[in-house]
Amino acid sequence: MITWILGIILIIWVIIKRCAKEGKIKGEPLGMPRGTIRALNTLLIVTIPFNYLFDGVEIPGMITNAIFILMAFYFQTRKSGKEKLKRVVKYVKNPELLDKEEEPPKHPLYLPKFTVRISLIVILSAIIIINHLGPNVSFETTNTLLDILIIISSYIVGALFRNISVSREKKRLKNQIEEIENYQNLSKYEIIEKLIDQEPTWLKQKSRNFLSLLTLTTVITSLLLFTFNLDYTFQILMLFTVSLREALLLVINVYYGFRD
Repeated sequence: MITWILGIILIIWVIIKRCAKEGKIKGEPLGMPRGTIRALNTLLIVTIPFNYLFDGVEIPGMITNAIFILMAFYFQTRKSGKEKLKRVVKYVKNPELLDKEEEPPKHPLYLPKFTVRISLIVILSAIIIINHLGPNVSFETTNTLLDILIIISSYIVGALFRNISVSREKKRLKNQIEEIENYQNLSKYEIIEKLIDQEPTWLKQKSRNFLSLLTLTTVITSLLLFTFNLDYTFQILMLFTVSLREALLLVINVYYGFRD
C-alpha cells in the first residue's frame, strides 16, 4: 500500500500547491512545474515493488524492466529549450543580471531541486536492502530482452510523434515570425524574446493537459491491476497475446519519448 499512500499524498500536495497563489505555471501542462506528471508517474512505478516484497511474491519482469528504463530516462537533463532560450536572451541583454533570477523557479511536484532524484535513489536502495534482509524474493527475468525491446520501441513511438509535432511547430513559428511587425529590422534575440512571450494556443495547451491526465490515469490503472493481481489478455492478429496491464504500463514510455 506504500505506492497508493505516497500517490494520494503527492496528488493532494500538488493540487494544494497548484491552487495556491502564484502556483500556476504558465505554458506548462496542467499549470504545474515542468516534469511534475513524469515525476509522479515514475515515483508510483518505482514504489510498486514494495507490495511484492511484503507479500513475498516474485516481482513481474515488466515492472523490473520499466523501473530501470524509467530511471535512465528520468536522470536525463530536464531543463527545457524554452528555459535555455530565456537565459540566452537575458545574457545578451544584461550579462551582469544572468544569475539574478526574477523569481525562484519551481521544480517538479513543487518540491526543492533534486528532491525527486534523491527520492528515487533512496527508494531503490530501500527495495534492495529490504529484499536482501527480508523476503529475498526474485525479480522475474523471463523474456527480459523482449520486454526491453518492447519498452524501447514504445519510447521510439513517442519520439516519432514528437518529431511530427516539432515539424508542425517549425511551420507555426515561421508564420509567427512573419506576423511580427517590422520583424526584418529586429535582431534575432528580439525576435526570440517576442516568440517566448507569446502564449501557447488554446488547443495546444488543452492537448498537453489531456495528454498528461491520460498518461497519469493509464499508469494508475495499470498499477492497480498489478496491485490486485488482475489482468486481461487479448490477441493481436491471432499471433500475439497482449496483457492489458503491461500494455497500459508501456504508455509511460511513449509519454517519455514524446515529452523528451
